[in-house]
Amino acid sequence: MSDDLDLWQQTLVAEHAAIWGFGLVGAATPTDLPAQAALDAHRRRRTRCSDEIVDLGGDPVASAPSYDVAAPPNVRAARRLAADLENACSVTYAALAGADDRGSRLQGAQWLRESAVAIWAWSGVVPDLPGISQRTQQ
Repeated sequence: MSDDLDLWQQTLVAEHAAIWGFGLVGAATPTDLPAQAALDAHRRRRTRCSDEIVDLGGDPVASAPSYDVAAPPNVRAARRLAADLENACSVTYAALAGADDRGSRLQGAQWLRESAVAIWAWSGVVPDLPGISQRTQQ
């Protein structure tokens, strides 16, 4: 189960970063784009991660004081940042989908699917295999 704890912690780290980044995306996009919905979804995921970590006997890792993410200068850059944030989270969701615990696996798979849809919504590109990037293939 300590492996599952590590997977939840890694996912929590990604959620913290996504929440920070989606704040920047929301500031740079019109209100009709789904930045607020994405931010709310990642906040719910952050809460779920924290709850699972506590249930597994761990202490949830805190958010960093800041992240090295530049504010997007326009809507196009904001959309690209949003897709990148979702892709980064999808890597941890794919790992979580390989957890020992069935509930963790199912949650990872659900979030991975949702993230793939979000990547498409932000970028117009359907990822070949969500959660699998150049970084994870090396």
